[in-house]
Amino acid sequence: MKASALPVRKTKISLSLSQYLKKIFQGVIHALTCGHELQVWQKKDRNGNAYWQAFDPKTRKFTSLSSEAEMRIWIEQRYYHSD
Repeated sequence: MKASALPVRKTKISLSLSQYLKKIFQGVIHALTCGHELQVWQKKDRNGNAYWQAFDPKTRKFTSLSSEAEMRIWIEQRYYHSD
């Protein structure tokens, strides 16, 4: 084995370990700062079409809806009109 191949392999391992640790750290920070609030964000599918997702920490469930208007209605029904 060449001596030059060894540092490259270590770099790849440490890079993926670094990325893994970064994701864990981000998850911990997110859980500590946003743990009890409804989370809503917009995503795009592989065709570039936008859709909305929400995570409800009370039920620990995700919801996906096709438009902002649908998401607003879902939020209003869920949080403002619950009997």
